[in-house]
Amino acid sequence: MTKSFLTSIFSSQQPALRCVLQRFVPKTQFKGIHTESTPVKEIKIPVPWGHVAAKLWGGENQQPMLALHGWQDNAGTWDPLAPMICDKIPILAIDFPGHGLSSWLPAGVQYYPWDLPRLILTIKEYFKWNKISILAHSMGSIAGMRFACVFPDDVNFYIAVDNMIYDDYDLNQVVEHFPKIMRKMQLAQTRLQSEPPAYPMDELIKIWHLGTTKSVALDSVKYLAERGVKPSSSDPNKFYFSRDGRLKNIIFHPENKHLVEALVRRLKCPTVYFKAIDSPYASDQYSVEMREVVERNNPLFESHFVPGTHHVHLNNPESLAPVILEFLRKHKFI
Repeated sequence: MTKSFLTSIFSSQQPALRCVLQRFVPKTQFKGIHTESTPVKEIKIPVPWGHVAAKLWGGENQQPMLALHGWQDNAGTWDPLAPMICDKIPILAIDFPGHGLSSWLPAGVQYYPWDLPRLILTIKEYFKWNKISILAHSMGSIAGMRFACVFPDDVNFYIAVDNMIYDDYDLNQVVEHFPKIMRKMQLAQTRLQSEPPAYPMDELIKIWHLGTTKSVALDSVKYLAERGVKPSSSDPNKFYFSRDGRLKNIIFHPENKHLVEALVRRLKCPTVYFKAIDSPYASDQYSVEMREVVERNNPLFESHFVPGTHHVHLNNPESLAPVILEFLRKHKFI
């Protein structure tokens, strides 16, 4: 690697928060994530608006996979899976801007999905990697797919969990929602300095679980909460969701089918795609059709249907890890 991971950050919040979380889940459920045998290092990557926070599993002398999380999640989404893989290849999991421990975008700015592939390019250039290796879920998978299609010669491999493109939408319904979303965007801009509602930890865990339509198992919330929750300034026994409130209202532009097809035809790196059987995402006819376009045009593409919810990598990492390791061996990346 041409740039070392010397710029680290330490969050005083995280150890204390982990202690609080341990009161609500068995201590043994944290075993194997932050141990001497599975070293984890916090990283801070400078960007013009602040920094992108990340956590590195594994050695610092080998280029890692860049792990990308889903919408309103954070790098903790990889806590259960990373220790199963990082002894073979390091994993650098970032918090997207506004998520986890990363800086929020400046006031007046709104989050835009196509900025995420550009962020991948920014990170690649920062570390001076010739090519990038991607492990991604949901929103991160869509960003990774876009990057791998726009820069097909700059990607070693791409591992996607339960998404590659946006699902199909009723365009009339999408447009009808634009005024409501834009008004909410304006309101969110006025609340950047305000602390959100706070809850007792046990209630917050249930809210997070239900907010994902139970996709994130109750026992898995702790991994996301460690980076995505802060104690209330007015009541130390209550906690609030610390991600940027502007993330709730993003205009996801459904893209013309011809554009998406032109993009996905460009994917040529070794790719493995996991479709969670119990997830409603990437199940519509349009998504299936685009996946078949990828399959016809990329002989290095493979897909696996696995039991689990949209957050299968978080709840059931043991169903993905062996397949990922075999994929990496087959293509001689490990």
